[in-house]
Amino acid sequence: MRKFSEYFTVFFFYRLAGIILLLSGLVFYLFWGIEYSGWTDSGLISFVAPLILLGLLTIWLGNEKEKESRKLVKK
Repeated sequence: MRKFSEYFTVFFFYRLAGIILLLSGLVFYLFWGIEYSGWTDSGLISFVAPLILLGLLTIWLGNEKEKESRKLVKK
């Protein structure tokens, strides 16, 4: 059985933060588009695009840091 600390690492929280940002951007875009029919509203896109991009970059950062950490441990 794995320890609690093996699951909840720094990399897990990077990915969790990224997923939260990504999903909040997507859900907000879908809600706003359905509710107000504003699929191409520039204000909506300027709010949602950074959320989605930051979410994707944060997930990527967590993965890269974990790879780097594994390389250091193997040496």
